[in-house]
Amino acid sequence: MRTSSPRPRCRRALSRTPSIAAAAAALLLALAGSAPAAVPLVIPPLPLPGPYAVACSNVAQDFSRMAPGEDVQAYWEGVPRGDGSPRYVADLLADAGNTLAVTVNAPNDASLYGSFAGRSLPYVVLVCHPTAVADPRADYALPTGKAVPHMQRGAEPPLWPDAATRYPVLLFSHGYIGSPISNDYVQALTWFASFGYVVAAPFHGDPRFTPTRLEDVGDLAFLLTHLTDFVAMQALRPLSLSATLDLLLAHPQWRDRVDAAHIGGFGASMGGESLMLMAGAGLTRTVGQAWSPVTNDPRLKAAVGYVPYFGQPILPAFGRDQHGLDGVALPYLAISGTADTTAPMGETLQGMNRLAGTREQVALLGVEHGFDLPSTGDIFTWSVTFLDAEVRGDPAARATLSLLTRVAGGGDDFVVLPYNAPAPPNYGGLWWNAPAGSEGGWGISFAHQGDVIFATWFTYDAQRQPWWLIAELHKTAGGTYSGVVSTATGPPFGSVPFPPEGSPGGAIETPVGSMTASFVDTTHGTILYTVNGVTQTKAIQPQVFGARPTCVWGAQPNLALATNYTDLWWNAPAGSESGWGINLSHQGDVVFATWFTYDGEGKPWWLVAQLDRTAGGAYAGPVSTATGPPFSAVPWDRSQVVETVIGTAMASFADGNHATFAYSVNGSAQTKPITRQIFGPPGTMCQ
Repeated sequence: MRTSSPRPRCRRALSRTPSIAAAAAALLLALAGSAPAAVPLVIPPLPLPGPYAVACSNVAQDFSRMAPGEDVQAYWEGVPRGDGSPRYVADLLADAGNTLAVTVNAPNDASLYGSFAGRSLPYVVLVCHPTAVADPRADYALPTGKAVPHMQRGAEPPLWPDAATRYPVLLFSHGYIGSPISNDYVQALTWFASFGYVVAAPFHGDPRFTPTRLEDVGDLAFLLTHLTDFVAMQALRPLSLSATLDLLLAHPQWRDRVDAAHIGGFGASMGGESLMLMAGAGLTRTVGQAWSPVTNDPRLKAAVGYVPYFGQPILPAFGRDQHGLDGVALPYLAISGTADTTAPMGETLQGMNRLAGTREQVALLGVEHGFDLPSTGDIFTWSVTFLDAEVRGDPAARATLSLLTRVAGGGDDFVVLPYNAPAPPNYGGLWWNAPAGSEGGWGISFAHQGDVIFATWFTYDAQRQPWWLIAELHKTAGGTYSGVVSTATGPPFGSVPFPPEGSPGGAIETPVGSMTASFVDTTHGTILYTVNGVTQTKAIQPQVFGARPTCVWGAQPNLALATNYTDLWWNAPAGSESGWGINLSHQGDVVFATWFTYDGEGKPWWLVAQLDRTAGGAYAGPVSTATGPPFSAVPWDRSQVVETVIGTAMASFADGNHATFAYSVNGSAQTKPITRQIFGPPGTMCQ
């Protein structure tokens, strides 16, 4: 029976099987103590940029203020002059009153903030956001050849794609001695914004606080002479991120268009450490690796770290053996380079294994510290998918991550620590009354895609004749789905041609009540219904006759690759014979088919067939109809159910999404092409 189509989700096509350097992969997986997902999934990289045009806030500058020979990036990054006098991007601002900025008041704690304890420190902020396609504002050219897209001038407010949408926030923390507009960072900001995030990035200005390089951290002499300043610089970074978030949530130009409940982060190198510190991690503050927490901002819901800095073996970032991460529950994706000596992958892996929440680590084979251009598609596809899953709460993205092993093309990426968040529960399959079989003779099939369950209920009418009803149940809360129950009449099953629903002679639906299905878990539920004035509640559980598959919606866009056929199927091309369908429950070598159609008088009629595997993708068996007690009977007398064999059927599968259904029933023989009915793209796959 036709259903309405919920809003589309992510659609991605499957690509080739992963190719990973075997020795490196085996070593890293052994370190992780885990194996990749059981069902490998390879997806193509997301197109860059994403679907939104992007604009950014005002960072207009007067470059004539620079002395001859000065490098503008020294101002952006906060690098002092040779004589020690300070430089910062604020020195160049041409319109400081309309440029976003925050002030961080460093706590009076010398053990973390050294000589900066108790001081007020300024930070300039750049924000990039989705904008209208027709945004007329010009790009702002930078001396480096890069540009800030559609930049606001003066006091101009942001231009948005629509009048009301609130967008999730992404705090962007650049690497050590970088800036939001140095090198490729401005491109990264705009690409994230093009996927519907308001991206906010402070200019950390790290050399304002310490003159070191990350490579120096492995030098004992450096540790003895510069550690206090190095610790202070690290501790100030998360405070500037929290202050940036305060600014967005309070500023009149931004507060009504950002979603305060959906805040994530992306950090490169030391930016990855900064987001961990923002979420409550303890920072190493002594040569002896003692650690202290810096802050704990619960507004941050998830983060991604690209080549994230978790310290060096001589000085881990989060205390001895990374114990400063114990109990930190921030969902976190680490994308590491196997050849990275500045942020060694082993240190990251040790820290990731201490996290108490959702985590995943992906390796880029042969990648050193820095942005790897060939891996661009891999980096952004992993990052956006993780952020969509954990910040937006997109179940399709979570389902994809539960199976994803590699992004096609680009660099050689593979999973070291698999994504450990469970896929959203899926209730697809054939269910019946509990305890199992206590009301044998009727059942209900669920096709579960996204937030919609299409239910087909097989029972008996007041005259004890086979009767089926349908219900499109929409998620209302947790494991609860509700909707209208309908019956239908239509052309006899053997009609040639079979007129589709809505055409002359086609099926006609009639609402007869309502239904709510509530699930405790994937093996226990209840249905509460009112049909033709009769209200009843029944406990249900899956009907198990073999190895019951696990079903996941949204993880696999190419359903042709499925090896389990559990789903709702209909005539192909899709909808050409809408009005009838067939639910398949596939367990082991048996496909149990419940076929809902119409008898010779056009009344609703259902048949069942236990199809046993005969060879390859072919399954065959007898077709039966049944009579039984009226659906409202109390108690239900299963002895009144009478099953009668009236023919045979065969289902032959060319692949996981294309089959032929051949039958001979009451002297009528036909063969029909069938395919899965997808009402919540990309559909559900069972394995």
